[in-house]
Amino acid sequence: MVNRILLLLMLFIPLCLPAQRNELLCSSLKTLTVSRNGKWNLIPYIELGTRDHLEISFDDLTHEYRRYRYRIEPMTWDWKPNTRLLASEFLANGLDEESIDTYEESINTNVLYTHYSFTFPKENTRFKLSGNYRIVIFDDDNDKEVAIVPVYVVEKKAMLSAMVSTDTDIDFNLKHQQVTFKLQPDPTLNVHYPETEIHTVVMQNLSPFTMVSNPKPDYVASTGMQWQHNKDLIFPAGNEFHKFEMTTIKHGGLGMESVLWHDPYYHATLTTCNPHENYVYTEDANGAFLVKSIDSSDEELESEYLLVHFFLKVKSDLQGRIYIDGEFTNHSLSSDYLMNYNPSSQLYEATVLMKQGYYNYQYVFVPDKGIDRDSLNAIQGDFYQTENRYSIFAYYSQRGARADRLIAIQDFNFSLR
Repeated sequence: MVNRILLLLMLFIPLCLPAQRNELLCSSLKTLTVSRNGKWNLIPYIELGTRDHLEISFDDLTHEYRRYRYRIEPMTWDWKPNTRLLASEFLANGLDEESIDTYEESINTNVLYTHYSFTFPKENTRFKLSGNYRIVIFDDDNDKEVAIVPVYVVEKKAMLSAMVSTDTDIDFNLKHQQVTFKLQPDPTLNVHYPETEIHTVVMQNLSPFTMVSNPKPDYVASTGMQWQHNKDLIFPAGNEFHKFEMTTIKHGGLGMESVLWHDPYYHATLTTCNPHENYVYTEDANGAFLVKSIDSSDEELESEYLLVHFFLKVKSDLQGRIYIDGEFTNHSLSSDYLMNYNPSSQLYEATVLMKQGYYNYQYVFVPDKGIDRDSLNAIQGDFYQTENRYSIFAYYSQRGARADRLIAIQDFNFSLR
C-alpha cells in the first residue's frame, strides 16, 4: 500500500508542480481572492511602468489578530526560484517585505473570521524587471508561510496573436480544440537564438492541470515564430462549468436546492449533478468565483460561511478519485475537495465550508494510474462547442542574463456563438 501511494504521488508531481497557482498553506485561512485594478476574473499581472495594482485578501477563521507580512520572490519562466537576483535588482527601492496592516473582524456572522487585505505593489515594492514573481504571506511571529500568490509582471515587447479551431489534427468538431499562435519579438530585444531564448506557456481556463510548457514552434525566423500544427496545443475541449449563486441565507439560489440552519452552521444543498451525454450551453465564468451577498452592505465582512453539500450521480466502480475543482479550490487535489461515494444515496458527496458568493466548479477525475489532461474530463465529457478561456505567456531569456523577462500575455475566450 505504501509503495502504491508513493507511486501515485510521483505521478502527480510532473503535472502539478511546474504550474503556478494560489495556495493556502494554513487550514484556518479561507477565500483567497486576487483582483486586478478593481476587476475580478483577470490574470494577476502588472504592466511594467504603469499604475496597475492587485487587491489581495483572505479570511482567517481563528478570528484572532495575527501579524501577517509578505515578501516578494523572483521566479524563473517555469516557476522555479530565481536565486540569482538581489531585491535591489528587481524592485525600485529594494524592499522585498511589507506588513499587512488592513484587517477587520466579521460583522454579525455566525462563523467568525478576520478579513485581511492589501494592495500590491506599494510605493516601496514597485518592479524594475518583468517576469514571474510570487508573494509569500507569512506569520511574522513564527515565520510560518501561510499563503502564496503568483504575480506576473509584463513589459510589452512582443506582438502575440492567437486563434482556436475545432478542426484539429486529432478530430473535426468532436472532442478537441487546437490553439494556433504567432509571436513577433520587438527588434530592440535582439533575439539571436529564438529556439533557446524564447519560452512560451499555454493554459486553458487558467488551470495548472492543462498547462503546456514550451511547445516547440513549427516555424522560426528572425522576424518571429509560429505554432500551427503542434499536437501539444490540442486541448480536450471539456464541458461548461457548473455554477451556483449562494448570495443569501434566506433561501436557495441558482444551482441550489435549499439553505437551512442546522446548529452550528447554515447548510446549502446544491442541485445533484447528472453529467450530460450531449453538449448543453450555459454561460459561465470559466471556473472563477466572486464573493457576494445581497443582504449586506459590506460583502467582505458581512458575508456568511456555509457548509455547502455537493452531489454527483455517476457509476460507483470508477478506478480513480473525483475532486471538486475551480478557482475557489486553488486547483488543489486535496482531501478537502475529494468526493466520497455514499452507498445509501448512491451518489458521490462532499461538504465544503464556503463564503457566500457566485461560484463556478467542475468535477475532475484522477485515475489510479495517474493524472493527465485526457483523463480530467472523464466525468463531464469533452465537447468541441465548449466555450473556453486560453492564456498564453511569452518569455525572453537572453543568453547570459539572470532573469527571464515576460514580454507578452494573450488572454482570450474561445466561442462558436
